[in-house]
Amino acid sequence: QLKKLATEFFCMGSGGPENYSGKDMRSAHQGMNISEQEYLAVMDDIVAALDKNGKGDDVKNEVVAILYSLKGDVIRV
Repeated sequence: QLKKLATEFFCMGSGGPENYSGKDMRSAHQGMNISEQEYLAVMDDIVAALDKNGKGDDVKNEVVAILYSLKGDVIRV
């Protein structure tokens, strides 16, 4: 299920035809008290996974842009 949702999420975020069927980011992360440092650490892990799988800078930049655009919905003060 996680792979399915991640695929939908990134495909939709990059302009693909898929619709994301998971919870919205605000609801999914409500009450988790995620700090900015934790958020950035996850982004670093994702970029490292993309590097490990031979993805180019264009893909990494697009993924980071998608994730960064949702920062305000994940990190709640």
